[in-house]
Amino acid sequence: MINQFSHHDLEHVYATAINTIQTEMNFQDAVRELEHAALAGHGKAAMFLAELYFQGFRVEKDSMKAQYWQNLATMQA
Repeated sequence: MINQFSHHDLEHVYATAINTIQTEMNFQDAVRELEHAALAGHGKAAMFLAELYFQGFRVEKDSMKAQYWQNLATMQA
């Protein structure tokens, strides 16, 4: 289960998701992986999600989701 991953493991999940976005343009899988990492405590993943939803970049623009992920990132800082 991802909640049992170390920070190093979460950083790897985050980096892989970002790489997926940049090289494969596969946002659906990448967003799902970012959500898992963010919920497991990875603040950068939560902030990245907040920015995606705030801007509506390859996801439906959603200020409520953006606020949720931003709040989660703030709590994880």
